Amino acid sequence: MKTQSFVLSAGLLATLLTLPAEASLVVTYAESPNLVTSSLANTQVYNFDSLSSGTHANVSWMSNDPTPVLVGSYNNLLIKSVDSYGGAVDAAYPGGSPYSVQGLNQLSSTTLTLSAPSAYFGLWWSAGDAANKMDFYSSGTLVAEFTTANLMDHLSKSYYGNPRSRALDKNEPFGFINFFADPGTVWDEIVFSNTSGGSGFESDNDTTRVAPWTPAEGPMPGVPLERVSGHTVTLLTAIPEPSGLAITGSVLALGLSLRRRFSI
Repeated sequence: MKTQSFVLSAGLLATLLTLPAEASLVVTYAESPNLVTSSLANTQVYNFDSLSSGTHANVSWMSNDPTPVLVGSYNNLLIKSVDSYGGAVDAAYPGGSPYSVQGLNQLSSTTLTLSAPSAYFGLWWSAGDAANKMDFYSSGTLVAEFTTANLMDHLSKSYYGNPRSRALDKNEPFGFINFFADPGTVWDEIVFSNTSGGSGFESDNDTTRVAPWTPAEGPMPGVPLERVSGHTVTLLTAIPEPSGLAITGSVLALGLSLRRRFSI
């Protein structure tokens, strides 16, 4: 009997070893602190502009391109007019638009249920504070949890203050945040909540896409920040390659046997 070792290229070895073993998300933030929308193509956006100030129940998110399609639904929303803490500038509201908020002793959480499992989400997260919380679920199982402490606090000081005027709420971060699914990861529910009645989780321009980002589309939008799986946060210094790779079953099986010797 003799033994034979399989030798893989350094690149393939590195790729296989960095594949996530469980559901996880890669997070980036917009390249400029003045950006309030996603630069990813083929997305659906809900900007809250059609809603009046106050509370709303069972709000449907519809796409009209090319025909009306249900993207998802919010169980409830609290909408505020533009102020120092929120309200992204858009074509209809050049001075700042209506926005969604949780907290402020009125509405502690909002659940967005998507009509199809999805692999991208983005939002303009404004006036981030320690009580803001955002959870991604797939069929009721937690995929990843985000708070200002594990996300917004890592933005540079150029992202602090409202981009309409950096003097507005200058001690809190404002930025468009992208959430990209790693291979095999999807979510169908996102919960926005605020753990303190004395503050709010302000956000705008919710953006979603069913299909995952792939390298064929060009660079992953945004500045790499972290990978999150459940409650585990790993800060990143570069965009991780596995986010767009399709690994065949035979190659994956080979990768799982990297350090074994086979008798023949």
